[in-house]
Amino acid sequence: MMNRAPGSMNENGSNWRAAARRALDLLARLLRGIITALALGMLLLLTLQVVMRFIVGQALSWSEELALTGFTWAMLLAMALGVRESVHVRMDMLVDAFPEALRRYCDKLVSLLILALGACLAWAGLNYVQDSQGTTSAAVAYPIAYLYAAAPVCGALIVVFALEQLVLGKAPVPDDALEGLAEEAA
Repeated sequence: MMNRAPGSMNENGSNWRAAARRALDLLARLLRGIITALALGMLLLLTLQVVMRFIVGQALSWSEELALTGFTWAMLLAMALGVRESVHVRMDMLVDAFPEALRRYCDKLVSLLILALGACLAWAGLNYVQDSQGTTSAAVAYPIAYLYAAAPVCGALIVVFALEQLVLGKAPVPDDALEGLAEEAA
């Protein structure tokens, strides 16, 4: 058996953190893929709508409704992903003037507040989904709860990503985001 210094992290502590980070990285990549697919789907639907309306002369009754659903899901999923990647606007001029220990405390407090916001969004969204049971969309007639389910899903993801920041620290910036920034700078 290996002797460890008091207070050092054991192998199991390190393993679960690495496994959790890998799982959350996978979840973030999955979300990016879903958001991209939804955005492309919206673009195609709206392009089809324009072509049908102005070239063919016959507007589609369902394309705008599906595009709106895709937009709702894409934006709420992107909002949750933004929590993980710390891309949301924040006023940090005051916090930057604080000593490092106080800055870390403020970051934890902000993560706790974000977690609480996510929990409220998940709870209220779930209630909204339950209240909408039995109603359907006007044009396509799909259950409107599918649209409203974006709120509790977003809230739950915000809770997960805020917990990640509290327990594991801020997520590393994904490589593809860095490549995009490098290309813009060139």
